[in-house]
Amino acid sequence: MRTLIAYVPVLHEGYRKFFASVGEPKKLYILGPELISTFPVLRKEIRELAPEEMLKAIAALGIFESVELLTLEKAKALNSITQELLLPEEEVSRGLHSEYFPDAQVSYSPIFLRWDKHNALKERPVVPDDYISRDELHRSILGLAQKDSEKSSDNWRHVGAAIARKGAIVLVGHNQHLPSEHTPYSNGDPRNNFHKGEHIELSSAIHAEAGLIAEAAKQGVALEGTDMYVTVFPCPPCAKLVARSGIRNIYCGGGYGVMDGEEILRSAGVKIFFVE
Repeated sequence: MRTLIAYVPVLHEGYRKFFASVGEPKKLYILGPELISTFPVLRKEIRELAPEEMLKAIAALGIFESVELLTLEKAKALNSITQELLLPEEEVSRGLHSEYFPDAQVSYSPIFLRWDKHNALKERPVVPDDYISRDELHRSILGLAQKDSEKSSDNWRHVGAAIARKGAIVLVGHNQHLPSEHTPYSNGDPRNNFHKGEHIELSSAIHAEAGLIAEAAKQGVALEGTDMYVTVFPCPPCAKLVARSGIRNIYCGGGYGVMDGEEILRSAGVKIFFVE
């Protein structure tokens, strides 16, 4: 019999699908207070119901033969080569596996349940509304953004962006360090302390998209109905700025999505195009 183990702070459709993902009669352990306390990051989970209350709610679904709180003692008892354990693929599960189940037969379900560190940093393919490969106007404007990106003094990444209205250029810019392009070379680059995608807010640079939107505000240029061209798909903070700026379309030279950037743009009615 396969045993499911999960941290369940709240109940939603994703958890129900995870619970129902194994057709055979099965048992569920949800993390009890003792194990939850070993993960400091979970102290910030403001949605969390008391595990004892969550146990009652899950049991009422009638999916499992048995639902129990996972204690430290029970976790140790599950560490056996005869045990087949299924956990959701997230940071807490990896920690449990490493610490308590090194000998058990552990597998992971890829289902999305919450924005843990693993999911927040995971790179996802962006599904554009369309690909543009022959339109010379879009290719030429993106080429202008690409050329401007070469002005960036950033040692790791050169990104260019442009804003246009009905095909006419409004603004062009690139990612740059503040207060000076020389800042990372005189004081060191704080990005050196983190892996790609981690703590992107801790930087001496302003992203190309954010820089253009700020410059438009400075000049009193309304962006409602304009188009943005950027050499790579925006990060989540820049996607939020684009979504609230009034920009209607975003044309990208490629890239990947992190966290909720794509969803934020689409929810604001911004159409996404890739230019080849």
